[in-house]
Amino acid sequence: MGVICGICASSHHQVSEDSDTFTFSPVVGYFMAAVGVLTCVAPWLAKSKAGDFPPSHYFWHWAPIWLFIFALSLFFFRYRVVVCDKAFTYGAFQRRVISFSDVIDFDVLQGGRSSELWIYLKSGKRLKFSGLLSDFDELVGMVNSHMQGLPGPQHDSAAKIHDQDKRRRDSKAANWYVWIGIGIVAVFVLTLWKMRLLH
Repeated sequence: MGVICGICASSHHQVSEDSDTFTFSPVVGYFMAAVGVLTCVAPWLAKSKAGDFPPSHYFWHWAPIWLFIFALSLFFFRYRVVVCDKAFTYGAFQRRVISFSDVIDFDVLQGGRSSELWIYLKSGKRLKFSGLLSDFDELVGMVNSHMQGLPGPQHDSAAKIHDQDKRRRDSKAANWYVWIGIGIVAVFVLTLWKMRLLH
């Protein structure tokens, strides 16, 4: 996954006279297609035991899985974010057009390996764009340039503030769960150690 993220980070978007097109690197689509092929041939690669069903049984039994993987690879090949002067288009199979006049705010979530761009609309909807898109930082910069007329960061939208607060609460809760889990394991190990001493 780290290699794929690195390849995506080094890929570049397509530039034309009236638009900029951001896509996933073809490597992501080829990787998912390879996983799909591996899932299809896995029943024949695995060693069968006496009394097992024939490989073709598992092939069709796993059909929903490899069909989903192939559909996902097709999604990565077809996905586009096309930024124009007054609007942008996004999607893979059914592309939607969003006017920049409907955008009220945006936020960039920094991840361990990949970031994510959230765009907030007047309707209350949130659009999320993966950091694996080519030239992701430039995509963020283009969205930011269309937001220059909006209030500064000190006047973030209510939806953005709500999401940021929720992420902070979720992060604190996750940390508590980790410490509680560590405490339970420590108590369990200490109990076993004392029981062995008693015996």
